[in-house]
Amino acid sequence: MSTQPAENLPNCRLFLMPPSGMDSDIIAASLTAAADAGDVACLVLPADKALTEKVMPIAQQKDIAVLIVDDSRFAAYEKADGVHITTSVEDAIAAHKTLGRNASVGVVASGSRHAAMEAGETDIDYIAFDLATPAGVDLLTWWVPLFEVPCVGMGAADEAACLDAIASGADFVMPPAAMWSSADEAARLGRALTAAGKRSAA
Repeated sequence: MSTQPAENLPNCRLFLMPPSGMDSDIIAASLTAAADAGDVACLVLPADKALTEKVMPIAQQKDIAVLIVDDSRFAAYEKADGVHITTSVEDAIAAHKTLGRNASVGVVASGSRHAAMEAGETDIDYIAFDLATPAGVDLLTWWVPLFEVPCVGMGAADEAACLDAIASGADFVMPPAAMWSSADEAARLGRALTAAGKRSAA
C-alpha cells in the first residue's frame, strides 16, 4: 500500500487514446506534436491493422508504449507492448497468458471499489478510472493513497478535469478529445498537462 501525498509521487505522464474512427493522418500528426511537447508514456489503439502499422512506428521512435484495445492476439501479431482491457478481469488474466509476463496489461475499472480491488490483485500494470463519471473520479481519489498499482485518469471532458486528476495523484492522465483537433492543440495540451504533472519526487 502507498500512503504518499501527491507531491511525493512520480510525475504524472500522458496516456493517449484517439477517438474512434479518426483519420490516421490526424492521429499521427497529433501524436507527434504531443510527444514533442510533453511526456507521453502510452498510446492506446484499436485492433486496426492499417492504423497500427502507420502510427506505431512513430510511437516507437519516441519510446512510447503501444497498447491494443481488448485483442491480445492482434497485439502479439503487431508486436505491440501490451493490451488495454475494457471487458473483465478474466480477460486481463488471459492476456498475460497469451502475451507473457513482460507485456503491459491494463484494466478499466468497472465502477465499484470491490471490482477495482479484484483487478488490482491480478498483477496488472495499471488500472484506469473513467473521469466522465462521478464514480470514476471518486474511485481514483480513493485508490491513489491506498494502492501501489498505478492509475490512469481517462475520459476527462476538458483540461480542468485532467488537472483535477493530476492533483489527486493520478500516475497517468488521458488528455480530452480536443487534443486530437489539431497538432497545435495537441502540443499545447501535451505541454500544459506535462508541466502540471511534474512532482517533487520525480
